[in-house]
Amino acid sequence: MIKTKKRKEVLLDEETIAILEFQAERQGRKLKNYMEFILKEKADDYELTDEYKTMMDEMLVKEERGELNFISEEEFKRRLIHK
Repeated sequence: MIKTKKRKEVLLDEETIAILEFQAERQGRKLKNYMEFILKEKADDYELTDEYKTMMDEMLVKEERGELNFISEEEFKRRLIHK
């Protein structure tokens, strides 16, 4: 699967850049590659809250009972346009 990427400018102070360059060099990476790697790693390193888990469990129960009514994306857009 090919992922699309977005370009974002990040401004960092010289000290932070120096630290990141040092860490990248220690891992045998270029600075940009290292920054992308640690940001991706950090983004993937989140935990779901208990509140979110409870909400999702409730949604799954409602789905099993047939209490949820889903519509397609196309239907959703059609309804938005006709309001």
